[in-house]
Amino acid sequence: MATLFANDTTDMSGTAGNAPPIVERIPPIPPRQKAHGPLTAYRLRRFYAMLALVFAAGVAPILLGMSAQWKAFGLGLLFPGAGFLYAGSALSIAFAALSFAAFAVIMFIWWARGVILGPPGVLIGTALLSAAWIEGGSGVAWMEAAIPGAVAVMHLYFAVRRRSTFAAQQARGALLNAELAKAEPILRDHPVVAAPEMPDSQIKEFRRMLDLALQPVDSWTGFGMDDTWQDGALRYQICTMSWNLALGQYTQLPAFHGYLNTAQENLIRKHIDRKTWNYWYWESMWGNLKPDKNPVHIDNIMLTGFLGVSLGLFETASGTSPFKDPGALTFRWDEKTAFPYSHATMLEEVVKNYKRYDLGWFPCEPKWIYSMCNLVGRTSLALHDARHGTDYVGEISDRFEHTMHEEMMMADGRIKVCTSTPFGFQVPSLSGLFGETWGIRFMTPYAPDQAERLWQVLKQDFIRVTDDGMLDFKLLPLGWDTRKPADFSKWPELNPLIMVLWSSLEMGDEAVIAATRKTIDSRYGEGIADSMTWSGRNTVRDMVTKGLPEAWATGPILADATYPEAIVTRAVTDGTALNLVIHPGEGPCRTDLGFARLVPGRSYRLTHTDTPIVAGTDGTARATVSLDGRTAFDLVPAG
Repeated sequence: MATLFANDTTDMSGTAGNAPPIVERIPPIPPRQKAHGPLTAYRLRRFYAMLALVFAAGVAPILLGMSAQWKAFGLGLLFPGAGFLYAGSALSIAFAALSFAAFAVIMFIWWARGVILGPPGVLIGTALLSAAWIEGGSGVAWMEAAIPGAVAVMHLYFAVRRRSTFAAQQARGALLNAELAKAEPILRDHPVVAAPEMPDSQIKEFRRMLDLALQPVDSWTGFGMDDTWQDGALRYQICTMSWNLALGQYTQLPAFHGYLNTAQENLIRKHIDRKTWNYWYWESMWGNLKPDKNPVHIDNIMLTGFLGVSLGLFETASGTSPFKDPGALTFRWDEKTAFPYSHATMLEEVVKNYKRYDLGWFPCEPKWIYSMCNLVGRTSLALHDARHGTDYVGEISDRFEHTMHEEMMMADGRIKVCTSTPFGFQVPSLSGLFGETWGIRFMTPYAPDQAERLWQVLKQDFIRVTDDGMLDFKLLPLGWDTRKPADFSKWPELNPLIMVLWSSLEMGDEAVIAATRKTIDSRYGEGIADSMTWSGRNTVRDMVTKGLPEAWATGPILADATYPEAIVTRAVTDGTALNLVIHPGEGPCRTDLGFARLVPGRSYRLTHTDTPIVAGTDGTARATVSLDGRTAFDLVPAG
């Protein structure tokens, strides 16, 4: 048989056996003599020059002997709340603390929502308030030297710390290279095989996703609506389900279309609904200083790249292309304003955006580049290239790769997760277990050597299998590692553990897979790991580079079943016959099944009931079956 057909109970991760490694050796971390690549360094120099000008403007009123009001304003520019400290009263100290807190909040909002004018606005605003507060009075004279001196010392400390951090990264990189030289590559070039049927907890999650996806496209019952901007936003709820359903179709249900295809199509249509992308108008206005109703043509890879992967995975898993025609993806603002695209033309906009920037990567939130999103965007192009013969990746790959190595990789082999496009600095709290494991499975299709290296680095720095088979993991105190996602789970720590599970599954790292599954189930309940497992070894890589095996692409399929009467938990063809496992969704019942891609006029037999079936001239047939519990069927040619 061309593919695994029987209901094999082997874990999807498989065993390495004699399968050849995808890469012969794990490449070392490239030596880095400078902390930053040339494009990042240029941005940082510009940023430091801007800070120097602000510092000069802040001390000018003191040097020029201007009034206390001007001095308070100038000092307020040096540090949030410093103008109030200059005033010297107990109440003004409280105002200084409030000013600093307001600045900290707006810095977070700047990162989270791209409000680029927020930080300078708060800084100038609090400086003006301090000037108004001190009107008619006099400041504390010694503060005129103390505050500028403290700010200068603070920046000197940061500069020394940056140098020491880089030196530590260089030393860590050398140590890691010694470990990498001894490590064996994990990725193996296995044939594409089907996974076992879904266990009970996975069936429960499957049904939850189907219930959400099969409701009318304009209905949003069950979706979280309390987070427009971040982790729990509709776009991420939708694409998480889209990806899981497509991965599940590829690994467990390649011979089932029916309501599984409908669910994925519905989710894509929800993705282009204005409720999902309405955020962009506001982010563009306060981040790019341009009101823009079109969410596709400028930046916003967190929409287009993620949707592109949903389209590519669905197309690959199902062998269908329902969004290839012009206007099939129409982002409608209102009755008069709409932006029509197809799968291809939307990705052409993604290519244009990659080319717009000298870095060759482009932003999610305005002015913030995320490595994970850009890896996703590249995968969206690769999936389309593989299915349609386009060369989108070829147009951007050289610059993309140069940026990965020169600008985004640190001296210790770690990857910057979030970088400011105008200023060049990164948000260090995001480069942790969640942020860096996130991209692993999107690196395996085109850069398996880089995936091997990063995975080994992360194993050295963040995760370890303990003697009792559990996963010991390190979480950063800020950022995604310990943030509670709005709609993905009840527990913040589960978020990075799921990323470790998905990465280890893609890599086929059996020890980490087992330890992560055991840890998730012990912490959050038996079966939780099963409910999060939708892929296996090389799944994303295989979907890009191999697509559907011939038997899966041409053999018989279950084309139609009734939801929720029949819950299909496995459907695999070997090119001639069809193997099914179906559970009754609402108790024992009789239900109709529709088959397609049969040999016209050929006789078949449904083994569980010994029911004879004859394919029509169009290669379709129907049968009524009884479901009293888990039921396995084989549809095989008769005679």
